[in-house]
Amino acid sequence: MTSLFTQFDHTTPPIGADGTPLAFYEALRDEMLQTGTDIGWSEQHGGFWVAAGYDVVRDIFHDTEHFSNKGVTFPAYAVDDDTTLMLAAQDAPEHKKYRRMVQGPFSPQKVQSFNEPLKAMTNQLIDEFIEDGEVDLVARLTDAVPARMTAVILGIDPEDGDLYRKWCWAITHLFLTDPETAAAHVGEMDAYFRETLAHRRKNLGDDVLSLVIQSVDPDTGETLSDQEIKDFFVVLLLGGIENTSKLLSTMFWRLGWDVEMRRRMQGLTGEKLLLAMDEFLRYYTPAWLGRLITADVEIGGVQMHRGQFVILHNQIANRDPRQFTHPDAIVLDREPNRHFGLGMGVHRCLGAHLVRYEGQIVAEAMLKRIPEFELARPATWINGQVSGMADVHLRFPPGAGRNGTSKPALSEAA
Repeated sequence: MTSLFTQFDHTTPPIGADGTPLAFYEALRDEMLQTGTDIGWSEQHGGFWVAAGYDVVRDIFHDTEHFSNKGVTFPAYAVDDDTTLMLAAQDAPEHKKYRRMVQGPFSPQKVQSFNEPLKAMTNQLIDEFIEDGEVDLVARLTDAVPARMTAVILGIDPEDGDLYRKWCWAITHLFLTDPETAAAHVGEMDAYFRETLAHRRKNLGDDVLSLVIQSVDPDTGETLSDQEIKDFFVVLLLGGIENTSKLLSTMFWRLGWDVEMRRRMQGLTGEKLLLAMDEFLRYYTPAWLGRLITADVEIGGVQMHRGQFVILHNQIANRDPRQFTHPDAIVLDREPNRHFGLGMGVHRCLGAHLVRYEGQIVAEAMLKRIPEFELARPATWINGQVSGMADVHLRFPPGAGRNGTSKPALSEAA
């Protein structure tokens, strides 16, 4: 019997009857447990290792001596040859130096200060469709909130959110299917950045982009080059939009058909709702991560060699029953929940607190203002390094906007 590892392609996992690849992940997890194979070899993409067991994934996250973040995307994202994925694709000491420059705005305390603008933004977006009775929630809310919030943090125009989403899509997904169009979108982003940077240098503020422009290396006294600032811009745009968007879209897809879970979610607030966000990050983990092996090493009972790649398959590791009780069930109040949904160790997602907090605010607003909804049609799962539902069409009783007015229900209009 051929191992599921052998032909495994992380960019195109098989989609099951529920519209997700979770059944395949569970099958691979079960094979792992039955054979004692925590790390397997895939012959796809020229060959690479797949780390699936919780303990080996954790060990690789921590072993920065043998595993380099220069292989964090595999295949590599569609950025130009001069671009480095700051933080995400860097190792020590550069990673530590650059992360120190920008981590302040993403601390738990700072994230709390975004409370009012985030709530206002979310409710404004809901206002725009609540009277319609039907919506593609991805296009109108779950993509829009993280794009606009990332823009606020960077100090760029939130109203250009559609542009930011288009660029992220080109870099992370479109490059696999239409590289020529992806390159054109990336060129458009480069032109936008050059214009934005020139303007910001003359009009500094308290946003992250201004912070990066003014950052000084404490060891050399040097400021960052335009290329380094652009690299920060790209990775903060990618990190700020993709993970949150996929968390929210897949969560609301689930709540669109799982009525009992939606009822339970409606009773959660504050820290309990943050626990639920962590559980959705575990269960529907958005991202897998890659590593370049920089020195021969034995781990998980296999010998890995310099120059090879390994995929840290967080989606499978997060279903390891040796770490998680009832791993194939969503336990909204799961504690402890040491999942890898946003990475681990020194390379844990810079915006991890913001992702969870955005999820909490959006879920709270949506479930309060539109408590009853259902799927209007099947959703579409999108594969990639960051994966989840690409569209979630919901049907619901038309409600009132913030001004108190509402359209008549569909039955009344008829």
